Amino acid sequence: MLVPSAPQDLPPIGTEIAQHLDWDRRYRHMRIHTALHLLSVVIPLPVSGGAISAKKGRLDFDMPDAPEDKAALEEQLNALIGRELPVTQDWISDAELDANPGLVKTMSVAPPTGAGRVRLIRIGEGAEQVDLQPCGGTHVKRTGEIGSVRLGKVEKKGRRNRRVYLHLTD
Repeated sequence: MLVPSAPQDLPPIGTEIAQHLDWDRRYRHMRIHTALHLLSVVIPLPVSGGAISAKKGRLDFDMPDAPEDKAALEEQLNALIGRELPVTQDWISDAELDANPGLVKTMSVAPPTGAGRVRLIRIGEGAEQVDLQPCGGTHVKRTGEIGSVRLGKVEKKGRRNRRVYLHLTD
């Protein structure tokens, strides 16, 4: 059964359906998505937008000036990846999130609330924790699964906005 392009009635309850997942494509998304979390660690500024594909990802930062040393940022990013940090999830209540607004790095997209709990993604643990933020995306289990990355171009997208591209090298 394929997802229809136009709205249709759902199949009757009990109908057998099969789902096929393009694992290679999904895994590349997982690697890029997790790498973007780490990019927000090496560039610790508010995020104003982002996008991922199976080939690359990008984050837009509230950054008036371009980074002075892109090579150093790329080195820091690859060093974080190489630490083989665990990527885990946790849950907090909507009220806990409201009490901790610093968990939210994105300026334009608010975490989904209203269901009573919000999923947190944690990269690292204990003293080795490098990131903790609400996220509904897919992630690898350990940062080493990302593989090495390269930072692409940095584009000026407004007076206070810089777009930073990230590419998997394999």
